Amino acid sequence: MEIFASIASLVVAICALGYTAWQTSVQRAHNRISVKPHLFSFTAREKHNDIARIEVLLINNGLGPAYINNFQIYYKGQPYEPDAAISAALGELSKNSTWTVLGDDYAMPANETKVLLAVTFPAASDEEIDRVEKKIDTLDLVIEYSSAYEKMNTYDSRNKS
Repeated sequence: MEIFASIASLVVAICALGYTAWQTSVQRAHNRISVKPHLFSFTAREKHNDIARIEVLLINNGLGPAYINNFQIYYKGQPYEPDAAISAALGELSKNSTWTVLGDDYAMPANETKVLLAVTFPAASDEEIDRVEKKIDTLDLVIEYSSAYEKMNTYDSRNKS
C-alpha cells in the first residue's frame, strides 16, 4: 500500500510540474503579445477651396513600443536619402513638403501617429490630387523595428495587399 501512495505522489508531482511548465510558456507568450508593436501606413487627403494636402502617416496600433532599428526610403526601387527621394518623386512640389525620418533607436509608443510626409499644393480638381498621390506612390518605405522582447519585425510598404 505504501508503494501505491509513493507512486501516486510521484504522478501528482510530475503532473504539477508539467502544468507549471505549460502555464509558464503560456504566460511568456502572453507577455510577448502584450507588448507587440504593429506599424502600418495610411494616406490622408484633404482639399479646401483650391488647396490640397496629402499626408502619409505611420501608425503604431500595436500594444507596445516599436524600437526603430533601420529607416530606409526607396524611390523606384532604389534606396535614397530622404530629401533626394522626395525631390526626385515630387519635383517642384517638394518645396511645399515636410517630412519626418525616424532615427535609429527611436521608440515609437503604442497608439502614436507620425506624419512621415506632408505635401500642400494648389489643386482645382480631384484628378490633380490623384496625380500627386501617384508621385508619392513611387516612394517606398522599409522600417526594421523590434519589440520590447527584441523580436525583429519589418514594415515594408512594397508589400501592399
